Amino acid sequence: MRTKSVNVVRISTKGPGDVSGLLSLIQQGKIDPRSIVAILGKTEGNGGVNDFTREYAVSALSAALAPYLDLLPQRVEQRIAFVMSGGTEGVLSPHITVFTRDDVANRGSEDISGKRLSIGMAHTRDFLPEEIGRGVQITETARAVAAATAQAAIADPQDVHFVQIKCPLLTSDRIEAAMARGNEAVTNSAYGSMA
Repeated sequence: MRTKSVNVVRISTKGPGDVSGLLSLIQQGKIDPRSIVAILGKTEGNGGVNDFTREYAVSALSAALAPYLDLLPQRVEQRIAFVMSGGTEGVLSPHITVFTRDDVANRGSEDISGKRLSIGMAHTRDFLPEEIGRGVQITETARAVAAATAQAAIADPQDVHFVQIKCPLLTSDRIEAAMARGNEAVTNSAYGSMA
């Protein structure tokens, strides 16, 4: 019998473009890049709508992992869920947390049939600015959560204890694009869309 094993590794970073810790673990054989399903990170940015460090960190990670996955960097984001959060003021320090999922064989005496950490990943379609924060985003997000739950082989929704969602923010350009199509965004405030 085969099952999935989820592993979690936290790696400190020196900046949003620093992938050296992850690459070192890959080169040492401690992380198989093909087993990475998600990377969550905290960057030095201001955490606001204009925080470029989130996108910079994802770009650096995608470029670093692309050769190992035999993918173009822009395709890596479709294979691995990247969720970056800016703002490391106070006691927080810049870091990434890498989630991997591997097949493991049942060794006979080891009971792996009970509940344990499981992980699934799914994407929604891209949303129009006027859809963000409205019913269509809720419906599509619920569909994606159901797909990720099934991928994680979780049968009972009561066993889902954490869902990490990465969603778009309304920028002034996106708000203006909605208005140009004769539609209104749910808010005219980029910072208001963070809620």
